[in-house]
Amino acid sequence: MKAFLIGAALLAAGCATQAGQQPLTAIHVVYHPERMEYFIENAGRARLIGAYDERVFEFDASGEDFARIADLLAPLELEGLGCSAPPEHSSPGYIVFRRGETERRVAMHTACYADGTRPLARNANRAWYAMTEMGRARYRAPPIPDPTIIGVEWLYWGRAFGGWSVRRGGEGRLTEGESTVTFAVPEAAFDRIRELFRPYEGEYFECERVITDLEYGYLTFATREDAYDQRTLFDRGCITGDATDLFQRIDRADAIVRALRDGPAQ
Repeated sequence: MKAFLIGAALLAAGCATQAGQQPLTAIHVVYHPERMEYFIENAGRARLIGAYDERVFEFDASGEDFARIADLLAPLELEGLGCSAPPEHSSPGYIVFRRGETERRVAMHTACYADGTRPLARNANRAWYAMTEMGRARYRAPPIPDPTIIGVEWLYWGRAFGGWSVRRGGEGRLTEGESTVTFAVPEAAFDRIRELFRPYEGEYFECERVITDLEYGYLTFATREDAYDQRTLFDRGCITGDATDLFQRIDRADAIVRALRDGPAQ
């Protein structure tokens, strides 16, 4: 009985919707190419871009995972997600349904103000959040090199208004508004800052934004000036997950940086 129910669920998920039609083997949903999209195979690989900062989530997907997404998106396979009067400055995305070597591509208008509530739009949204849930839960960050530069940048409505960076045994910079000062960074002082942030090296930062319109920023780990090996987004509007812990560590690191700016390390 259990096996029968599982088989029926997979069938309802769109893995084999019509007689003589091959089962679905993969689905690719693109909102904005290389910025917001996902791909999932039946009992294969999955990839998600755009759910968090610039991170790419890659993980293994089970048959049940695939059925969960296919069940939501199968009703869109015939005609896609249409809009009678698409916004002038909004380009539609698309969904590619793969059945073996055969692919069907349909348009997906996620922005539409002409048709009121669209039930299938809710399906698309639920599929996105299901993929996000799976990606975040299974994400394992690749190892990064030992950082020699650590920095914090603060922004508000897209405008940088402050921050700092420190190089091990080199120079540090502290920016406040239009003013930037430089100072020496002894290796021991850098190592103290790194120890503060070590729990977040190569780790996913869990943050659910609750309070809006607050400043946000990035914690970066790098081995050279013109690139970073990891960039972690944080937001003062977050009050869940690891937010409190990370903000306390940023405040403690900020105090070390200001002490370096004001005089020799003790």
